[in-house]
Amino acid sequence: MPKEYSCVKRTKKAFETSLTELAKEYPFNKITVKMLCDHAELSRNAFYFHYKDINDLLRSIEDDVVNEIVSLLEMIEKVDFPENVYVSVESLINIFDERRATVLMLFDKNYSVSFTTKVSKIYSDFNFKYFQRFHTGDKKIRYDFFYMFLSSGFYGILRYWLENPDLMSKEDVTQLTYMLIKRLMVKDNPNIIDIISL
Repeated sequence: MPKEYSCVKRTKKAFETSLTELAKEYPFNKITVKMLCDHAELSRNAFYFHYKDINDLLRSIEDDVVNEIVSLLEMIEKVDFPENVYVSVESLINIFDERRATVLMLFDKNYSVSFTTKVSKIYSDFNFKYFQRFHTGDKKIRYDFFYMFLSSGFYGILRYWLENPDLMSKEDVTQLTYMLIKRLMVKDNPNIIDIISL
């Protein structure tokens, strides 16, 4: 992937910020390129240089967040269990917290119908791949369902916290999520996954 110049990054970030701010007040189909440009204090030429339309901007934002998550999980593959659970939870919470307005916009089905499904599947696939040495071939479907349940629960907690940040500190929600996921994955022996081994 070619390296982006800092001015390009700033311009794209300005349009992302403008869309997330406008999303708090308007439904997606009411936001225009003019509104975005006025809010970002950038020209229409600047917008159309990078994007075909607002849908293209939204897809670009979603892809950017998804790629950030994928890159993070690829790095975590080298970390041993159970540290990998904590590192993945902590790192993902940090990403989503840093981009809170963007992520909350993407969680809104009026803006993205695929984001929640994508991130759940990414995390589910990461866990399936990471723990595949414990899997047995005759229970493949049960593992698929288990990891999707795990990832959906994680993103449910994450979304609830992003919408209600005053209810719990980031450190506390990280610790709680880590304990819940770890508890679901293991009983007394990290080589045994509770639900699947029943």
